Amino acid sequence: MTTRSLILPLLIWNNIMLRRYFLLIMTVFAICGSAMADSPVGIPDVHIGDVWKYRSIDGYTNETTLEFFHRIVKLNDKEITIQIQNKNVSAKKLQFFTHEWNPIDIDGTKFDPFYPEYKFPMSVGAAWNQEYKSFDIHGSSYSSFVRAKIVALEKVTVPAGTFDAYRIERDIEAHSANPDANITKGHIITWYAPAVKKYVLMECITFSNGRERSKEVYELLEYSLKEKPAAPSN
Repeated sequence: MTTRSLILPLLIWNNIMLRRYFLLIMTVFAICGSAMADSPVGIPDVHIGDVWKYRSIDGYTNETTLEFFHRIVKLNDKEITIQIQNKNVSAKKLQFFTHEWNPIDIDGTKFDPFYPEYKFPMSVGAAWNQEYKSFDIHGSSYSSFVRAKIVALEKVTVPAGTFDAYRIERDIEAHSANPDANITKGHIITWYAPAVKKYVLMECITFSNGRERSKEVYELLEYSLKEKPAAPSN
């Protein structure tokens, strides 16, 4: 028996095994992809005492401009109330959200019915368009429109860690009740991580009078989630 006659069957066997291996890998990817697509994420189950710490970064200079905490202090059937506090500042204030983390009342600006930042259940490809109104403490009012879509599920790394996060892209157009005022537009990309129950990264760009006016980045530094309270025993 020649060397060639010994090697050739081995090569054929190796090729068959490689094809089977790659077929197995592709099958696993297909199954995982289907499971992910078919398993939308529901409204987060948050609790009083959950805390998230963020920092704000200037999008042009990459300098940290602010560090702040979000802490849940109240919950009822309709709203989440968080206490926000800037680092090294004793003053605290309250902000109000729906259970989908859509703002209702932020720093004295009220939204009717709410600012449609998120939509649950959350899955790649989901999209929503919604009008809303806002009223600030100075008496100004705005009619706005949001066009949003969940475009991908990505791994995102921030100081708090690496997370699987839904990438949500939103375009906003706000019209002041004053007919002479400029139209303000915004493009916002948010990465929402189900494991954190909140966003881990956000990029905000605003436009007015045909020019880009600001760019800010917010990223999660650390977080602490409370366990679900145990049911009372009989």
